Amino acid sequence: MKRRGFVHGAMLLAGAAMLSKLLGSVYTIFLQNIIGDHGMGLFQMAYPVYSTLLAVATAGFPVAVSKLVAEELAQGHTQAARRTYQISAFFLCVLGVFAFLVLYIFAHTWAKIAGDPSATLAIRAISPALLIVPLLSAMRGYLQGHEWMEPTAVSQVMEQLVRVITILALSIYFMQAGFGAATAAAGAAFGAVTGAAAGLLTMMFYRRRQPVSKMSDRHQIPWSRLLRRLIYYALPISLGALVIPLMNNVDALTVVHLLKQAGETQREATSAFGLLAGRAAKLTLLPITLASGIGIAVMPAVSAAAARQDMRSVRNHVQVSLRMTAILALPATVGLVLLARPVDIVLFQNSDGWNVIAWLSLSILFASLQTTAAAVLQGAGMVYLPVIHLLAAACLKVVLNLLWIRQHGLVGAVWSTDIAYLFACLLNLLAISRRLGGLSLSDFGFLPIGVSAFVMGAVEFALVRAWPLLQSDTESRWTVSLALMAAIVLGVLAFSIAAVASNALQEEEIERIPKVGPRLLSIFSRMGLTRS
Repeated sequence: MKRRGFVHGAMLLAGAAMLSKLLGSVYTIFLQNIIGDHGMGLFQMAYPVYSTLLAVATAGFPVAVSKLVAEELAQGHTQAARRTYQISAFFLCVLGVFAFLVLYIFAHTWAKIAGDPSATLAIRAISPALLIVPLLSAMRGYLQGHEWMEPTAVSQVMEQLVRVITILALSIYFMQAGFGAATAAAGAAFGAVTGAAAGLLTMMFYRRRQPVSKMSDRHQIPWSRLLRRLIYYALPISLGALVIPLMNNVDALTVVHLLKQAGETQREATSAFGLLAGRAAKLTLLPITLASGIGIAVMPAVSAAAARQDMRSVRNHVQVSLRMTAILALPATVGLVLLARPVDIVLFQNSDGWNVIAWLSLSILFASLQTTAAAVLQGAGMVYLPVIHLLAAACLKVVLNLLWIRQHGLVGAVWSTDIAYLFACLLNLLAISRRLGGLSLSDFGFLPIGVSAFVMGAVEFALVRAWPLLQSDTESRWTVSLALMAAIVLGVLAFSIAAVASNALQEEEIERIPKVGPRLLSIFSRMGLTRS
């Protein structure tokens, strides 16, 4: 088993997340075309409550396990690291059984609360995943604590691949067999179960390959103390992870009801929720997930450095991780805002949701930065602070939803999401600046990244204004898709050149990108874009 720096691990997890979410985007496109916006609304009603219970049962433990394992290994305590995994696996499995029973038994109650009882079948279909994911999460946390990110990356891809195959196969079968959108949505939801099983099998394969240590250390920790430490670290992280699905639940619980109060029918309100959750939210989730990969990788690195009292390394990890997050999230934000209409046409046949996509894209940068910043704060020992910030943001979203949805419709829910993530992001960044000595906001290196994104935005804006294909609702999807691909390539190229020229991405960071880093550095050097 090879130990690598967290930059390598972050890039590996980010790459796996990108591939997984690309697969997820593929299924979203086809699923929407198969079961329609109404079916997507039912499908998306199942996921927030599932994600909430999943966060309660497992979310904090992989990160807590990786943190504690990294600390024990930094001190040479291999046996304590292994006991941490064993205890967490057992405890998580117990929580998973409890969460499964709650979700299955109360599925109809939740569907009625969400505004459409037809979602009951989809909620029950997804519930068995809660029996599998806990053990999968414990394994991932243990190997991440060894700074071995490959198993997590590969298992994520396998999990998503099997999930997508199940979603498409079952939804097509049920629709063609005449069962209707509600049953097809349930078949799609069952993909979470088969995907989790595939991910678990992949992690078991890697777990068998892990070298068995001789456990020569004599550091013995009672299981009760280990469990208390796990809960101490996992609870705030779980609460933090819980806030994200809770914020999604805010929409699941309020959007349909408030739109009906504004005069829309049940079907219109559910279809509108499908536009928000099935189109816009799925597209913006990809870059946010990349940031979560960076956060997962930086957590054990920060924890190990903090355990050694090496604050210089802590600050370095903070700067690099936040800069990497901004480099991924900011161009994604700019690109999706400017290209929302052609993206909607190419992926979903029409431009009904382009305005919602464009507005929600603003949340990409804020949500990504707050995710990485939260991981940094918790790795440095401030485990509850990001939770408080996210809870405050969730409360703000509830208030803004109630104020804006009746007045502005679906866009009001999107605006409230943008503001809530911006609020949480600013609180986390200010906490890092104040509590990790020697760091100010200017040290994060956001200015050259912003300049690079501005250059990219100027190129994309000029293309949209000058190229009618990127604004057309009448041209074929294939024609628009070719124009869109050209615009994306030109935008990425513009950002990359500007980022290297402005030193937004430093030479040593380029060189440390797995596989392609040295080659990219050589190309940029020949172009005269790197500093001599």
